[in-house]
Amino acid sequence: MKVLKGVGKMTDYSGLRYLAEQLERLEPQITEAHLMVMTSEHREQIVTLLLDGLRKLNPEINVKVETSSGEYASQLAQLRTVNNNYTFSKDYKEIYISEINSFSCRITANSHGVLVYHVDYPGVIHDVSRILAKYEINISKLNVSREQKGKMALLVSITDHEIPEDAIKQIEQLEKVSKAISLR
Repeated sequence: MKVLKGVGKMTDYSGLRYLAEQLERLEPQITEAHLMVMTSEHREQIVTLLLDGLRKLNPEINVKVETSSGEYASQLAQLRTVNNNYTFSKDYKEIYISEINSFSCRITANSHGVLVYHVDYPGVIHDVSRILAKYEINISKLNVSREQKGKMALLVSITDHEIPEDAIKQIEQLEKVSKAISLR
């Protein structure tokens, strides 16, 4: 694990490699991407860790790397693939994916949980939570983000344990759910 010095504190960037590896669950078979480094600190290490994770998925991946002027303090990088945009961020305690497309979230390295893409409707939290409770899965963090009322939304449920495949299938069978993806 590589720990880099930040301003007055230590920041562990090693989670970036694992988060990049986890993108395979969200988007299988990434063949090309555009990586924009958004911070001025530790650019080389950020690029190296994200590319290491992406190349573990696909050694032949084509990644165009650029840097911004570095005015972003908490946003480290943005990765655009053919299908999605991912923003990698940090705060005082951890590195995480903070956005998937326009949906805000907080997915840390080694997280258990589920991403539920759905059409926004009242009761989605209840419906997903009910299924997880049936499998005795405890929710530690929950976030719902939407384009606008009644449009596409993303529910991110971070859990204490891995979610069984049967639970993921039941979530996907909910009427307005288009896709459910396990984080592990």
